[in-house]
Amino acid sequence: MKKNIARTITLIIITQVLLSSACLIINSNGTPIETQVGFGTAPVIDGIIDVTKNEWNSAEKLSIALFQDIANQTDGLPIDLWILQSESSLNFLIRFDLNDHSSSEYDNEFIGILIADWEDSLNFTDAKIVQFSNMSENTLQYLDYYIDDDLYYEDITSDGEGIAKLEGNEIIYEFSMPVDIEEGGVEDVELEHGVEFDFEITFGKEAIYPGGIIISNIVSIYLEYPPGAPDRDFGELIMLVITIIIFSTIGALYAFYIYRITQLKKKIERIRS
Repeated sequence: MKKNIARTITLIIITQVLLSSACLIINSNGTPIETQVGFGTAPVIDGIIDVTKNEWNSAEKLSIALFQDIANQTDGLPIDLWILQSESSLNFLIRFDLNDHSSSEYDNEFIGILIADWEDSLNFTDAKIVQFSNMSENTLQYLDYYIDDDLYYEDITSDGEGIAKLEGNEIIYEFSMPVDIEEGGVEDVELEHGVEFDFEITFGKEAIYPGGIIISNIVSIYLEYPPGAPDRDFGELIMLVITIIIFSTIGALYAFYIYRITQLKKKIERIRS
């Protein structure tokens, strides 16, 4: 009986340690900003907000900041982050002001969106980057990389599109990425409806990755199914069931432990009497 009690206590302690470790890992990377994005018509990726076509009206509009240290969020760069789903794409608009945009310091400015696979959150393996080579002449390119052990490798086939446009001190970056494509390459994270993905928005002033990244922040996005489409994903339900089973088991073991202790006390009292 004592061995069973000891095993029960050990199991509870191990479970608590594992759960605590998971929380520490998440906190050390910063808690992602969670958002659920609705649907609209895919915008034209040209760095211009066309109000006559209401192309970003259905977007989820967030005001966030990019930080040098996501876990210690101080002195951030405020940005407008708009996110819009269409039936076949996920679209981002990033807008911010910088008084120094006219200086040569920002000639090689870039915005990157890093993507983590839904099965491995916060492990970013895909990067979509709009990189300036000469901002004063509006010379830029859209780059698609896969990331392996913190090294960036340019994709053989570029996936998605991106552009930026500077007007005065305000700059607008736009990105579009395919969702639920039938044949996703091994170099890309395959975005799927009904799944949550982590995206890291990054900003830098040198065309060096990841060394040129100065500030960033993480957004966690649940990609909804298109309106009228059947909900084909059972991932969240499975995770919920597993979570219930795990914590129900822990609760049952703890209740059994208390029961055994109570029974042991009663036996001791009977022996003494």
